[in-house]
Amino acid sequence: MNKVTCIVVDDEPLAREGLVAYIQQIDFLELKATCKNALEANTILHQQKIDVLFLDIEMPYLNGINFLKSL
Repeated sequence: MNKVTCIVVDDEPLAREGLVAYIQQIDFLELKATCKNALEANTILHQQKIDVLFLDIEMPYLNGINFLKSL
């Protein structure tokens, strides 16, 4: 089975940790990175192919909706 690559983007450490814990329980998901904001996520997305974003809406610098629109 092919793995689905993903990243977690959230400015809150506890939210990131919770999502990472859930992702680790799902065999077909492969976590590639965790990011504190959309700017970090953008760097990751330019470096490697990512299938799924777990993206927070309210974040500093650039909110999740505007970041998604920019992609």
